[in-house]
Amino acid sequence: MNWQFEKISYFYLLLFIPFLVWRLLFLLKWKRSKINQFAEPQLQKIIFGTIGFSKFTLSNIGIICAFVLMVFGLANFFGGSEKKEVKIEGIDLVFVIDVSKSMNAEDVAPSRMEKAKKIVSDFLSILGGDRVGIVAFAGNAYPIMPLSKDYGVAELYLNELGTNFITTQGTNIADAVLEASYMLSHTSNTSKAILLISDGEAHEGEIKRAINTANKNKISIFSVGIGTSQGAPIPLFYEGSRYSEYKKDENGDIVLTKLQDSTLKQLAKGTGGQYFYGGRNTKDVVTRLFKTMSTLDRTDQSMSINYDSKQYFQYFIGGALLLIFIVSLTNYKRDFMV
Repeated sequence: MNWQFEKISYFYLLLFIPFLVWRLLFLLKWKRSKINQFAEPQLQKIIFGTIGFSKFTLSNIGIICAFVLMVFGLANFFGGSEKKEVKIEGIDLVFVIDVSKSMNAEDVAPSRMEKAKKIVSDFLSILGGDRVGIVAFAGNAYPIMPLSKDYGVAELYLNELGTNFITTQGTNIADAVLEASYMLSHTSNTSKAILLISDGEAHEGEIKRAINTANKNKISIFSVGIGTSQGAPIPLFYEGSRYSEYKKDENGDIVLTKLQDSTLKQLAKGTGGQYFYGGRNTKDVVTRLFKTMSTLDRTDQSMSINYDSKQYFQYFIGGALLLIFIVSLTNYKRDFMV
């Protein structure tokens, strides 16, 4: 077990102990000299009775001990472990992110893909107590991260996402929603949500089935459309390096990819969620998303047990106050009598 003091700088106050000891010895010497000045040694017992300095000495020693205990208390001695039960409230949320090649388009700066990742990253930064998972999709959908409260790990997975992550191309939104719904179906007694981010070019899948599955599992879908209706060409990449060319069709014409948000709106409306346009300022999009999703009921997800270092400062402070109270009961003016 790791026993230590949190604020060792307070130990500099112990440098006052020699002064307190000197003060005690000086006062004892001074009192004796005054008694000797007042009467001859053979007359002192007749005048004062039995002479002693025990009360005075013990009181001062008590003050010194109280001072030492107070310093130890301020330094905050801690160690060992202390079990605590913490109630956590939140929702279960799965980020469903489109990683198809069309997300390379740059009609939304710096690109649709980077914009989508930025929205998720900023959203993660303001979460607390919610479990999150990640599903990536293109022609197929794959679970990237299971439900967890480790947002740092979520950021790591998010940073690795790109349009080369899934080789099978397409925009299979329905399968992505089904995959996320399956991930959420194993949880109970908590609100569930899917945050879907895509340019909406759905080429495959059964949207109605995805909506029915989400509703069956009481999942709300909040969708974000990335891109513009004017569209943009799709840059070509190879091993992370961008070519100067763009994707072309079989006739050699440059392919334009446009935001097609009808499916995204359909999914949101059909599950009691809401659609957002993601081409605005990222902060604004995240704020609106968070405000809307905050209306979901947050339920007790678990009772987590934390083992923290136990603090003992209160025992030192309590001992110091007890000594000061005992000293206060001593009558200093009668310290000549044993």
